[in-house]
Amino acid sequence: TLITIKVKLSSLKNSIECFGNDRYLVKVQANEHNEANKLMIDMLSRYTGISPKKIEFVRGITNEDKLLRIV
Repeated sequence: TLITIKVKLSSLKNSIECFGNDRYLVKVQANEHNEANKLMIDMLSRYTGISPKKIEFVRGITNEDKLLRIV
């Protein structure tokens, strides 16, 4: 399964919004991509109940638009 993520850095609080069809907006308090990616994976894992080890990047590791694969 592929999911599309839009990440907003430096938000006031961490949150996830689902827009259907495996599209999500993830707001994180982190202000750099490496930290934000770790937080985003952790948040998605808790939100979906999927192990973080089953979520991998397809593209966008340094962009705010990301494509992830659930294996």
